[in-house]
This record gives sequence, structure tokens and C-alpha cells, in this order.
Amino acid sequence: MNKNPTDTDEQFKLGLCYLNGDGVPQDMKKAVYWITEAAKQDHAEAQSFLGDSFNEMGNIKKAAYWWAKAAEQGDASAQNNVGICYENGDGVPQDLEKAEYWYTKAAEQGNEEAQINLDDLLKNG
Repeated sequence: MNKNPTDTDEQFKLGLCYLNGDGVPQDMKKAVYWITEAAKQDHAEAQSFLGDSFNEMGNIKKAAYWWAKAAEQGDASAQNNVGICYENGDGVPQDLEKAEYWYTKAAEQGNEEAQINLDDLLKNG
């Protein structure tokens, strides 16, 4: 694998390799660097990954930012996560119309969690 890739898929994969120590020494700084490089260049999977990572670290504002980037590119999981953020006002102002919009986008792609969330929102919202 190229240690200085310019292709976003390769950057993301290299970041995951550094994250897991797969074929290279484990290095969190390099992992974050390469995954972020891919995300900044509109790699939806890298953006969604960063959203998940920031959420796990308790930084919901940054998580919502990266999920929104991935959601705009059609990532169904990120769309559902953005819907959750808008429904609960986590990292973004609460907006039930936007929550419904993002749940619907994800549900239309077959995301089961989004289908459940949309159904619950429409029943209770």
C-alpha cells in the first residue's frame, strides 16, 4: 500500500491500517490524519467513520458535523444519525422537520433503524 496516497479510498484504507496495526505499526496520529484527509475530500465512509468516532468520544457537535457531510452524499447510516441529532437537538438545534427529512432519506435506502425512528417520530412527534 502506498504510504502517501492521493486517492481518497486509499487514504481511508491506510488510516484504517494505522488504526488497527494492519501491515503497519499501529499509530493513532497517522490513522486520524489519513482518515481525516479522506473525509475532507468528501469520502462519505471516512466522514461517517469520523462521526461515529467523535460520538464515541462524547463530542456530539463534531459527530453531527461529519455525519451531516456523509448524509449529504447519501450515506444511509449517517442520514439516520443526523435524523437522531435533529430529533433530540444533539449537536444541532432541535428540528423535527429536518429529523423527518433525514430519517426518510435513510429509510428509502432500506435502513431499518431509520424506518423505526421515522415511524416513532410520526406517531409521537
